[in-house]
Amino acid sequence: MEELFSKLLMSCHDIRPGDLVKVKRWKPIPYWHWGVYIGNGEVIHLSGAEFNIKAKDTAYVHRVSWKEFLDGDDRWDYIPCPYDLDRAEVVRRAKRAEGRLFRNRPYDLISNNCEHFARWCHGKAESKQVQDVAKWAAIGGAVVLGAGILAAAVLPDDKEEKQKEKRQYYH
Repeated sequence: MEELFSKLLMSCHDIRPGDLVKVKRWKPIPYWHWGVYIGNGEVIHLSGAEFNIKAKDTAYVHRVSWKEFLDGDDRWDYIPCPYDLDRAEVVRRAKRAEGRLFRNRPYDLISNNCEHFARWCHGKAESKQVQDVAKWAAIGGAVVLGAGILAAAVLPDDKEEKQKEKRQYYH
């Protein structure tokens, strides 16, 4: 029954080979896990054994069923293969990477993760999730720095105030 439900879900979304797929994971923090749909209810993705985030030293590109990819999570989405890319080439690219480390490097959250792999199959290894976190960290840092500068400019300098008080006391 579950398999039938997954197939119905896929068909109502018109997911096709070469599309990027992502499923929402919740632990240790919410994030999207990425892969490439290759057809016949299969996904190729970069992951540690049994999606264990602690198994990043052994993370490699491998093929799983749609059900295994979802891993019990029902919040998923997909990005259609761009019109200027050949779907068959995207699938071939994913299959060529199968069974190996991605880019012959160990998994790295910042520069070599599942989203890097999936988007590489579409032409450019990047992680928008990592870019967004970096952008928001930079904005947060700028806000904190700005608040510090503003506070320093507005709040009185205690040392200067004390010297002023001393001068007034002795005059």
